[in-house]
Amino acid sequence: MSLRFKAIGLLLLGTIFWGMTFVFIKDAVSLMSVAGFLGYRFLLAGFVLALIFIKRIKRLDRTTLKYGALMSLPLLSSFLAQTIGLQYTSASKGGFITGLSVVFVPVILSIIQRKLPSSNIFIAVLMATMGLAMLTLSSSLDLNIGDTWVFLSAILFAIYIIMVGNISKKCDGILLSVTQFLLVGVICTTHAGINGDLYIPMQYKLWQAILFTALFATAYMYTVQNYYQKYISEITTSIIFSFEPLFAAITAYFYLNEALTEETIFGGLLIFIGILFAELKGKDVKALLRIGNY
Repeated sequence: MSLRFKAIGLLLLGTIFWGMTFVFIKDAVSLMSVAGFLGYRFLLAGFVLALIFIKRIKRLDRTTLKYGALMSLPLLSSFLAQTIGLQYTSASKGGFITGLSVVFVPVILSIIQRKLPSSNIFIAVLMATMGLAMLTLSSSLDLNIGDTWVFLSAILFAIYIIMVGNISKKCDGILLSVTQFLLVGVICTTHAGINGDLYIPMQYKLWQAILFTALFATAYMYTVQNYYQKYISEITTSIIFSFEPLFAAITAYFYLNEALTEETIFGGLLIFIGILFAELKGKDVKALLRIGNY
């Protein structure tokens, strides 16, 4: 298996974990403050990762610390903006707007590189956005202050994806993850402590949520992203992340007995087609279009 396909597979698995977190976080944030929960989540992820790769910690240098600290800013800001926004908007609209990072990534890259996206990237983003809309949007499209916060979160996460694409080629992905997790964890727990919201969780559901999100949705997912994203494009990465609402719907189907609609299945198919187009070269797209004309 090539490193490119391995990267896609591992990121897809992590996106499944992201989709599953909805079931756990839903109850957790009703029992604990968001800052306290995120603090435990990221600190635990950082400490576990440091213990697993303890020999690598000795190679931690100033460059990695600098880049890790830099990357923790859009990561933490994206989490906070999304959390604030979801208090004022619906989960469906929040999911769609968050997923718009699939659009923001090529737009930001075009500004940085001063050139328009290729035809295959344009089609890939269009397919993924249409699929995302089918997965998340309802009939109501009224905008409010919450949508603005989530919109900001999507832009920040797009910036994070682009930063990972560049920085992961310069530093050890494991050490980058450890640095980011510990910094975000310290900031969140400090904030929770100042506000009197920090305490040792006693509820089983809360520890279940902390452990799952820390080990699978954080330690695994962001480490895989930091380590393997250098083998695929930032745009392919953002399209893979668009699968999150689909996996959330599938999880809700099995655990909460919620319906799995045709729109959900078709939306997931469109996102999958988007990934295929993102991985195609320009000449391959032209060949496909020629075939369609016969």
